[in-house]
Amino acid sequence: MAAMLLFSLGCSSREPVADAGALDPERGGAAQAEAAAGVTAVPESPPRARRQGGTAQVQRLALLPADVLETSGLAGIDSRLWTLNDSGDDAVIYQLSEDGRGISKQLYLAGARNVDWESLALDDTHLYIADCGNNQGRRGTLDLYRVPLHELSAPDGSRVGYATARFRYGQRLEVTASDSHNFDCEAVTAVGDELWLFSKNRADGNTELYRLDKRASDQAVFPTGSYPVEGLITAADYDPVSRRLVLLGYSRQRFFGHSFIWFIPLSSEAGSVKRPAPDWSGAQRYRLSEYAQWEAISWDGQHRLLLTSERSPLSDAQLGEIRLDDSGVPLAPAVDPDDSSLW
Repeated sequence: MAAMLLFSLGCSSREPVADAGALDPERGGAAQAEAAAGVTAVPESPPRARRQGGTAQVQRLALLPADVLETSGLAGIDSRLWTLNDSGDDAVIYQLSEDGRGISKQLYLAGARNVDWESLALDDTHLYIADCGNNQGRRGTLDLYRVPLHELSAPDGSRVGYATARFRYGQRLEVTASDSHNFDCEAVTAVGDELWLFSKNRADGNTELYRLDKRASDQAVFPTGSYPVEGLITAADYDPVSRRLVLLGYSRQRFFGHSFIWFIPLSSEAGSVKRPAPDWSGAQRYRLSEYAQWEAISWDGQHRLLLTSERSPLSDAQLGEIRLDDSGVPLAPAVDPDDSSLW
Protein backbone atom coordinates (compact mmCIF):
# COMPACT_ATOMS: atom_id res chain seq x y z
CA MET A 1 0.00 0.00 0.00
CA ALA A 2 2.86 2.38 0.77
CA ALA A 3 4.27 2.19 -2.75
CA MET A 4 0.85 2.90 -4.21
CA LEU A 5 0.48 5.92 -1.96
CA LEU A 6 3.91 7.34 -2.65
CA PHE A 7 4.41 7.49 -6.35
CA SER A 8 2.43 8.75 -9.29
CA LEU A 9 5.47 10.66 -10.50
CA GLY A 10 5.87 11.56 -14.13
CA CYS A 11 2.51 13.31 -14.47
CA SER A 12 3.95 16.80 -14.26
CA SER A 13 5.70 18.20 -17.31
CA ARG A 14 8.90 20.15 -16.72
CA GLU A 15 8.87 21.68 -20.19
CA PRO A 16 9.88 25.36 -20.09
CA VAL A 17 6.91 27.68 -20.38
CA ALA A 18 8.69 30.88 -21.36
CA ASP A 19 11.99 32.29 -22.53
CA ALA A 20 13.44 34.64 -19.96
CA GLY A 21 16.25 37.13 -20.48
CA ALA A 22 19.68 36.17 -19.27
CA LEU A 23 21.17 38.03 -16.35
CA ASP A 24 24.34 40.03 -16.83
CA PRO A 25 27.06 38.57 -14.55
CA GLU A 26 29.29 41.63 -14.93
CA ARG A 27 27.14 44.44 -13.59
CA GLY A 28 28.94 47.45 -12.20
CA GLY A 29 28.19 49.97 -9.46
CA ALA A 30 25.73 51.96 -11.57
CA ALA A 31 23.80 48.82 -12.39
CA GLN A 32 23.80 47.88 -8.71
CA ALA A 33 22.21 51.17 -7.79
CA GLU A 34 19.68 50.81 -10.57
CA ALA A 35 18.80 47.29 -9.45
CA ALA A 36 18.52 48.34 -5.82
CA ALA A 37 16.20 51.18 -6.78
CA GLY A 38 14.25 49.08 -9.24
CA VAL A 39 13.32 46.08 -7.10
CA THR A 40 9.87 45.01 -8.21
CA ALA A 41 7.23 46.60 -6.03
CA VAL A 42 5.00 43.99 -4.45
CA PRO A 43 1.32 44.71 -5.15
CA GLU A 44 -0.72 45.64 -2.13
CA SER A 45 -1.54 42.39 -0.38
CA PRO A 46 -5.18 41.26 -0.28
CA PRO A 47 -6.87 41.35 3.13
CA ARG A 48 -5.47 38.77 5.51
CA ALA A 49 -8.69 36.74 5.52
CA ARG A 50 -8.37 36.24 1.77
CA ARG A 51 -4.71 35.22 1.90
CA GLN A 52 -5.16 32.70 4.70
CA GLY A 53 -6.44 29.57 3.00
CA GLY A 54 -6.83 27.54 6.21
CA THR A 55 -5.02 24.32 7.10
CA ALA A 56 -3.37 21.84 4.75
CA GLN A 57 -3.41 18.27 6.01
CA VAL A 58 -0.13 16.41 5.52
CA GLN A 59 -0.43 12.65 5.06
CA ARG A 60 2.60 10.91 6.50
CA LEU A 61 3.83 8.21 4.13
CA ALA A 62 7.10 6.77 5.42
CA LEU A 63 10.03 7.24 7.74
CA LEU A 64 13.11 8.09 5.71
CA PRO A 65 16.21 5.87 5.91
CA ALA A 66 19.13 6.78 8.15
CA ASP A 67 21.23 7.87 5.15
CA VAL A 68 19.06 10.97 4.58
CA LEU A 69 18.11 12.21 8.04
CA GLU A 70 19.18 15.71 6.95
CA THR A 71 17.11 15.70 3.74
CA SER A 72 16.99 19.17 2.25
CA GLY A 73 15.99 18.83 -1.41
CA LEU A 74 13.54 16.74 -3.44
CA ALA A 75 13.01 15.99 -7.14
CA GLY A 76 10.87 13.40 -8.94
CA ILE A 77 12.52 11.84 -12.03
CA ASP A 78 11.11 8.87 -13.96
CA SER A 79 8.74 7.88 -11.14
CA ARG A 80 11.45 7.95 -8.49
CA LEU A 81 12.39 10.50 -5.89
CA TRP A 82 15.87 11.95 -5.45
CA THR A 83 17.07 13.80 -2.37
CA LEU A 84 20.23 15.11 -0.71
CA ASN A 85 21.52 16.04 2.72
CA ASP A 86 22.65 19.50 3.69
CA SER A 87 26.01 20.40 5.25
CA GLY A 88 28.10 17.62 6.74
CA ASP A 89 27.46 14.94 4.11
CA ASP A 90 29.58 13.94 1.13
CA ALA A 91 28.88 15.32 -2.33
CA VAL A 92 26.25 12.65 -3.02
CA ILE A 93 22.65 12.46 -4.20
CA TYR A 94 20.27 9.67 -3.21
CA GLN A 95 17.52 7.89 -5.09
CA LEU A 96 14.83 6.66 -2.71
CA SER A 97 13.29 3.21 -2.99
CA GLU A 98 9.74 2.90 -4.32
CA ASP A 99 8.21 2.94 -0.85
CA GLY A 100 10.45 5.78 0.35
CA ARG A 101 11.88 3.75 3.22
CA GLY A 102 15.22 2.84 1.70
CA ILE A 103 17.95 3.98 -0.68
CA SER A 104 18.07 2.48 -4.19
CA LYS A 105 21.09 4.34 -5.46
CA GLN A 106 23.82 6.78 -4.43
CA LEU A 107 25.67 8.85 -7.02
CA TYR A 108 28.75 10.95 -6.28
CA LEU A 109 29.97 14.30 -7.62
CA ALA A 110 33.72 13.70 -7.49
CA GLY A 111 35.64 16.88 -6.70
CA ALA A 112 32.57 18.76 -5.50
CA ARG A 113 32.06 19.82 -1.91
CA ASN A 114 28.86 19.86 0.11
CA VAL A 115 29.35 23.11 2.01
CA ASP A 116 25.61 23.48 2.58
CA TRP A 117 23.55 21.82 -0.14
CA GLU A 118 19.98 22.96 0.33
CA SER A 119 17.87 22.48 -2.80
CA LEU A 120 17.27 20.42 -5.94
CA ALA A 121 15.74 21.91 -9.09
CA LEU A 122 14.76 20.09 -12.25
CA ASP A 123 14.14 20.86 -15.92
CA ASP A 124 13.98 18.75 -19.08
CA THR A 125 17.74 18.28 -19.34
CA HIS A 126 19.42 18.76 -15.95
CA LEU A 127 19.18 18.26 -12.24
CA TYR A 128 20.48 21.33 -10.39
CA ILE A 129 22.06 21.13 -6.94
CA ALA A 130 22.11 24.45 -5.10
CA ASP A 131 24.89 24.87 -2.55
CA CYS A 132 23.28 28.05 -1.26
CA GLY A 133 22.95 27.60 2.51
CA ASN A 134 24.33 30.58 4.40
CA ASN A 135 23.04 30.41 7.96
CA GLN A 136 25.50 32.85 9.53
CA GLY A 137 25.95 34.97 6.41
CA ARG A 138 29.67 34.20 6.09
CA ARG A 139 29.59 33.03 2.48
CA GLY A 140 30.11 35.61 -0.24
CA THR A 141 30.06 33.20 -3.18
CA LEU A 142 27.69 30.27 -3.65
CA ASP A 143 27.77 27.24 -5.96
CA LEU A 144 25.42 25.54 -8.38
CA TYR A 145 26.02 22.07 -9.82
CA ARG A 146 24.36 21.01 -13.11
CA VAL A 147 24.02 17.26 -13.59
CA PRO A 148 22.74 16.03 -17.00
CA LEU A 149 19.72 13.78 -16.49
CA HIS A 150 21.28 10.93 -18.47
CA GLU A 151 24.02 10.72 -15.81
CA LEU A 152 21.42 9.56 -13.28
CA SER A 153 21.10 6.19 -15.04
CA ALA A 154 24.61 5.28 -13.86
CA PRO A 155 24.92 2.26 -11.51
CA ASP A 156 24.82 2.67 -7.75
CA GLY A 157 28.05 4.13 -6.38
CA SER A 158 29.09 5.76 -9.66
CA ARG A 159 30.69 9.15 -10.14
CA VAL A 160 28.60 11.38 -12.39
CA GLY A 161 29.59 14.18 -14.72
CA TYR A 162 28.55 17.72 -13.85
CA ALA A 163 29.31 21.38 -14.45
CA THR A 164 29.86 23.98 -11.76
CA ALA A 165 28.61 27.58 -11.70
CA ARG A 166 29.12 30.31 -9.12
CA PHE A 167 26.88 33.18 -8.10
CA ARG A 168 26.74 35.96 -5.55
CA TYR A 169 24.28 38.56 -4.31
CA GLY A 170 25.10 41.65 -6.35
CA GLN A 171 23.79 44.19 -3.84
CA ARG A 172 25.79 42.71 -0.96
CA LEU A 173 28.88 44.86 -0.81
CA GLU A 174 30.25 43.59 2.50
CA VAL A 175 30.22 40.02 3.81
CA THR A 176 29.93 39.85 7.59
CA ALA A 177 28.68 37.11 9.89
CA SER A 178 25.28 37.67 11.50
CA ASP A 179 22.38 35.75 13.00
CA SER A 180 19.97 38.24 11.45
CA HIS A 181 20.45 38.82 7.71
CA ASN A 182 18.67 38.34 4.38
CA PHE A 183 21.30 36.37 2.44
CA ASP A 184 20.45 32.79 3.34
CA CYS A 185 18.69 30.50 0.86
CA GLU A 186 17.23 26.99 0.83
CA ALA A 187 14.76 27.26 -2.09
CA VAL A 188 15.54 27.04 -5.81
CA THR A 189 13.24 25.97 -8.67
CA ALA A 190 13.36 26.02 -12.47
CA VAL A 191 11.01 28.41 -14.32
CA GLY A 192 11.55 28.52 -18.07
CA ASP A 193 15.15 29.43 -18.88
CA GLU A 194 15.82 30.65 -15.35
CA LEU A 195 16.39 29.26 -11.89
CA TRP A 196 14.37 31.14 -9.30
CA LEU A 197 16.04 31.48 -5.93
CA PHE A 198 13.94 32.51 -2.91
CA SER A 199 15.87 33.87 0.04
CA LYS A 200 15.40 32.82 3.66
CA ASN A 201 15.25 36.21 5.33
CA ARG A 202 16.25 35.82 8.94
CA ALA A 203 16.15 39.58 9.45
CA ASP A 204 12.64 40.52 8.28
CA GLY A 205 10.70 37.31 7.55
CA ASN A 206 10.11 38.19 3.87
CA THR A 207 11.57 36.45 0.84
CA GLU A 208 13.36 37.96 -2.14
CA LEU A 209 13.22 36.48 -5.62
CA TYR A 210 16.51 36.23 -7.52
CA ARG A 211 16.60 35.04 -11.14
CA LEU A 212 19.64 32.98 -12.14
CA ASP A 213 20.70 32.32 -15.71
CA LYS A 214 21.01 28.54 -16.03
CA ARG A 215 23.82 28.88 -18.58
CA ALA A 216 26.08 31.40 -16.83
CA SER A 217 29.20 30.07 -15.16
CA ASP A 218 29.64 33.12 -12.92
CA GLN A 219 27.02 35.74 -12.20
CA ALA A 220 25.88 38.41 -9.79
CA VAL A 221 22.15 38.34 -9.07
CA PHE A 222 19.87 41.06 -7.75
CA PRO A 223 16.42 40.81 -6.19
CA THR A 224 13.54 41.33 -8.62
CA GLY A 225 10.76 41.06 -6.06
CA SER A 226 10.14 40.97 -2.31
CA TYR A 227 7.21 39.09 -0.80
CA PRO A 228 5.72 39.12 2.74
CA VAL A 229 5.67 35.35 3.34
CA GLU A 230 5.54 35.75 7.15
CA GLY A 231 8.29 33.27 7.89
CA LEU A 232 11.43 31.49 6.71
CA ILE A 233 11.29 29.80 3.29
CA THR A 234 12.90 26.36 3.06
CA ALA A 235 11.81 25.06 -0.37
CA ALA A 236 10.15 25.98 -3.66
CA ASP A 237 8.83 24.17 -6.71
CA TYR A 238 7.03 25.29 -9.87
CA ASP A 239 4.45 23.36 -11.89
CA PRO A 240 4.42 24.60 -15.51
CA VAL A 241 1.07 22.95 -16.28
CA SER A 242 -0.96 24.78 -13.65
CA ARG A 243 1.50 27.73 -13.67
CA ARG A 244 1.60 27.63 -9.89
CA LEU A 245 4.52 28.10 -7.57
CA VAL A 246 4.59 26.51 -4.13
CA LEU A 247 6.77 27.83 -1.30
CA LEU A 248 7.39 25.86 1.89
CA GLY A 249 8.51 27.41 5.15
CA TYR A 250 8.05 27.80 8.87
CA SER A 251 7.17 30.62 11.23
CA ARG A 252 9.80 32.61 13.08
CA GLN A 253 8.49 31.92 16.59
CA ARG A 254 11.01 30.07 18.71
CA PHE A 255 8.21 28.26 20.57
CA PHE A 256 4.82 27.05 19.30
CA GLY A 257 5.80 27.70 15.71
CA HIS A 258 4.30 26.04 12.65
CA SER A 259 5.08 25.15 9.06
CA PHE A 260 3.19 26.55 6.07
CA ILE A 261 2.92 26.56 2.30
CA TRP A 262 2.12 29.36 -0.11
CA PHE A 263 0.45 28.74 -3.47
CA ILE A 264 1.28 31.55 -5.89
CA PRO A 265 0.05 31.81 -9.49
CA LEU A 266 2.31 33.25 -12.16
CA SER A 267 1.46 36.14 -14.44
CA SER A 268 3.44 38.08 -17.03
CA GLU A 269 5.35 41.18 -15.99
CA ALA A 270 4.13 44.49 -17.39
CA GLY A 271 5.80 45.29 -20.71
CA SER A 272 6.78 41.66 -21.37
CA VAL A 273 4.49 38.98 -22.75
CA LYS A 274 6.87 36.11 -22.07
CA ARG A 275 8.55 36.97 -18.77
CA PRO A 276 6.66 35.29 -15.91
CA ALA A 277 6.42 36.75 -12.41
CA PRO A 278 4.70 35.74 -9.15
CA ASP A 279 1.19 37.20 -8.90
CA TRP A 280 1.04 37.98 -5.20
CA SER A 281 -2.56 39.20 -5.43
CA GLY A 282 -3.59 35.57 -5.96
CA ALA A 283 -1.33 34.02 -3.29
CA GLN A 284 -2.86 31.69 -0.69
CA ARG A 285 -1.23 30.60 2.56
CA TYR A 286 -2.00 27.31 4.34
CA ARG A 287 -0.77 26.25 7.73
CA LEU A 288 0.47 22.63 7.78
CA SER A 289 -1.32 20.37 10.22
CA GLU A 290 1.47 17.88 10.79
CA TYR A 291 4.34 19.43 12.70
CA ALA A 292 7.79 18.53 11.42
CA GLN A 293 10.88 20.31 10.17
CA TRP A 294 9.69 20.24 6.55
CA GLU A 295 12.62 21.10 4.29
CA ALA A 296 11.78 20.03 0.72
CA ILE A 297 8.76 19.96 -1.58
CA SER A 298 8.02 18.71 -5.10
CA TRP A 299 4.98 18.77 -7.36
CA ASP A 300 3.76 15.33 -8.48
CA GLY A 301 1.20 16.35 -11.08
CA GLN A 302 -1.30 19.14 -10.44
CA HIS A 303 -3.12 17.39 -7.59
CA ARG A 304 -0.30 16.22 -5.34
CA LEU A 305 2.68 17.58 -3.43
CA LEU A 306 5.42 15.48 -1.86
CA LEU A 307 7.39 16.77 1.13
CA THR A 308 10.31 15.60 3.23
CA SER A 309 11.32 16.67 6.72
CA GLU A 310 14.67 16.28 8.38
CA ARG A 311 15.11 14.77 11.81
CA SER A 312 14.72 17.18 14.70
CA PRO A 313 14.18 16.89 18.47
CA LEU A 314 10.42 17.01 17.86
CA SER A 315 9.99 14.93 14.70
CA ASP A 316 11.45 12.14 12.62
CA ALA A 317 12.85 12.39 9.11
CA GLN A 318 9.82 11.50 7.02
CA LEU A 319 8.11 11.64 3.66
CA GLY A 320 4.62 13.09 3.36
CA GLU A 321 2.07 14.22 0.81
CA ILE A 322 -0.63 16.84 0.38
CA ARG A 323 -3.50 16.02 -1.99
CA LEU A 324 -5.27 18.82 -3.86
CA ASP A 325 -8.71 19.02 -5.44
CA ASP A 326 -9.42 20.26 -8.98
CA SER A 327 -9.36 23.83 -7.70
CA GLY A 328 -5.96 23.37 -6.08
CA VAL A 329 -7.33 23.34 -2.53
CA PRO A 330 -5.73 20.86 -0.09
CA LEU A 331 -7.81 17.77 0.73
CA ALA A 332 -8.08 15.78 3.95
CA PRO A 333 -5.75 12.75 4.13
CA ALA A 334 -7.12 9.57 2.58
CA VAL A 335 -5.46 7.35 5.21
CA ASP A 336 -5.31 7.61 8.98
CA PRO A 337 -1.86 9.13 9.70
CA ASP A 338 -1.50 6.80 12.69
CA ASP A 339 -2.10 3.67 10.59
CA SER A 340 0.64 1.30 11.72
CA SER A 341 1.08 -0.05 8.17
CA LEU A 342 2.72 3.24 7.22
CA TRP A 343 5.52 2.71 9.74
